[in-house]
Amino acid sequence: MVFEEESDVTDVSTNNNLALLGLILVAIAPSVSVITGFAFKAGLLAIFVFIFTKIWIFGLPAFWYLRIEKGEKSLSLPKNGGWKVSVIMGVGMLIVIFIAYFLLGDKLLKADDLTEILDTVGLTVAWKFALAILFWVFINSVLEEYVFRWFITSKIEQLVGGVWVPVFLSAGIFTIHHTIALAYFIDPLGNLLASLGVFIGGAIFSWLYMTYRSIWIAWIAHAIADIAIFVIGWKMVIGF
Repeated sequence: MVFEEESDVTDVSTNNNLALLGLILVAIAPSVSVITGFAFKAGLLAIFVFIFTKIWIFGLPAFWYLRIEKGEKSLSLPKNGGWKVSVIMGVGMLIVIFIAYFLLGDKLLKADDLTEILDTVGLTVAWKFALAILFWVFINSVLEEYVFRWFITSKIEQLVGGVWVPVFLSAGIFTIHHTIALAYFIDPLGNLLASLGVFIGGAIFSWLYMTYRSIWIAWIAHAIADIAIFVIGWKMVIGF
């Protein structure tokens, strides 16, 4: 019996070590990409690192879960409802974003500055900007839920347990690379406010995932919030 208990403790320790290692390897990737691209202005290297880290971010969690941890495949389909709650959360964030833009506007980001940033990648052309919006809302935000809510939040939950610690820690990890990137485009006050918004949004998305155990429930709120951001971006760059 003693040996069985010791074996159980060893298994838990091994699983936790694997969870921590997987968490670290995935969590650092977005910041590596941002720092390489913006801090060092690394040109072709930045492009290579961006592509590599995207593959890393989205490929490693699945590989880690299926091959290292021997988990089972799942589409994360919602089984416990949550659609209405997610829509309400998303609409609430949408309203707050519009109010923040109305009250602060240029204090966060000037239209000329955003246009200059997007012009370097061709997104000042309406149809290209529209395609980028569709990609960000229907593909990128799903992938972010897969990485930050399913993988990172669940790994933190495995390590520390509870609900709120995983929610806030995962939101912090979600915020870090956004803060680093924003530092190169907006002033410190604007970055602080925007980062606070990202953190609150990340916490809401993580709470939705922890409550309903589906990335799709979290994605609904995320997509609605993104729509508000892109409506503002369209107004600033393309105009209505």
